[in-house]
Amino acid sequence: SGMSVQCRKTQQSSLEEIARAFLTSLCTGANANEIDKLYQLLEPEKYYCNDVIWTQGDESESLKLIVDGSLLSLLESEDGARESCYPGSIVGELGLLNGTRRLTTLKVVSDEAVLYSLCKEKWEVLTREDPKVARFIDVIAIRYLSHRIQHVSNHNLFGKRSLPV
Repeated sequence: SGMSVQCRKTQQSSLEEIARAFLTSLCTGANANEIDKLYQLLEPEKYYCNDVIWTQGDESESLKLIVDGSLLSLLESEDGARESCYPGSIVGELGLLNGTRRLTTLKVVSDEAVLYSLCKEKWEVLTREDPKVARFIDVIAIRYLSHRIQHVSNHNLFGKRSLPV
């Protein structure tokens, strides 16, 4: 049984390394202490295939860094738009930052998924106590929003391309 504990510990430490590496690449210009501060606020969570992380319309309680596995974000509407979410990306940042309800339903499509979660309470403490570190999350949200705006505006909706604003 000593072996299984060792394996689990190794897996845990490698997930930590992966999570820290993703944070480092997402938080442009952050130093090691700032990455460490963000990492310490994250809570690892494990999910399994078909688990629903949240449902469209739910209160936004957290953002999640995908460390392992893949998720599907679904718009519960006639057109049922969907977007795949992969390791290294953050989901739920917008709801956390501006308090809106969940815009989509998020579910696990891989066998397992490991997410690192930043809850609303810890986020609010961070924004008060260390706005410089909190700003890294703001910048990620802005980057994601600008990407989505460009993606939407590049769709040929009315026979002419509109430019991103």
